[in-house]
Amino acid sequence: MDTLAMNPQQGPVRPVPPAVAAAESRRPITPATKVGVECAQRSDGVQVMTFIDRRTGVVISQTPAQQVLAVVDAVMAAIQQREG
Repeated sequence: MDTLAMNPQQGPVRPVPPAVAAAESRRPITPATKVGVECAQRSDGVQVMTFIDRRTGVVISQTPAQQVLAVVDAVMAAIQQREG
């Protein structure tokens, strides 16, 4: 991918406005001790990354999402049914 084509502006880089910089510095940072990351690979080769709240064990986020995995499973089942 050509980064110059994506950013055609030539010239000096403008600094971040002070108000934006201050807002960024106030953003709470979640310590690594509170969020766990689990990386796994399903039997069909799909890689899954899950973010877990270590205090409660609740899944915060998963990539790809369960809905996406369900679609992948449905497509694979349809292909196997057609071939079988």
